[in-house]
Amino acid sequence: IKKSLYLFSFFRDPDYLKIWMENFISSYEQCLDVDFEKPPSRPEEVPPVLTLLPDNILQVLRHQLLQCVQKASDGLEAEQQHLALLLLKFLIIVCRNLSNVEEIGSCSYINHIITMTTLYIQQLKSKTKEKEMADQSQAEEFVRHALAFCESLYDPYHNWRHRTCG
Repeated sequence: IKKSLYLFSFFRDPDYLKIWMENFISSYEQCLDVDFEKPPSRPEEVPPVLTLLPDNILQVLRHQLLQCVQKASDGLEAEQQHLALLLLKFLIIVCRNLSNVEEIGSCSYINHIITMTTLYIQQLKSKTKEKEMADQSQAEEFVRHALAFCESLYDPYHNWRHRTCG
């Protein structure tokens, strides 16, 4: 894993980073609990602490997310939407290890995520029925995951969801 991120830093190849994140996310898919109508689940396997992740991973992700935010106001292409969602899923998974929450929360991720979410919500509000449903589902998926990210930062024990679900 460290080697792959080193190669990304060396070659600046976002495709390689995407492959690495997709593999990481698929390993911890059960941590992506975005169904807010059901009680939260406890993952069987807790994601690793940040010190076990590749060096500079947070800086690399922050840079990629910032690029997505900067391009979002002009309208994200499908590949950039996919990257933004991967970044968001990665952050949710990492925050499921409670020892990572404080460090992730102290970074600028939440500002970027809120900016992207606001743009997606505006996009959803302005959609007409004639527009493509694929764009809408991508935006809705990002917004759901953004809510899960906020929950992982501000309510990591899912107290609010436990109360609402009974």
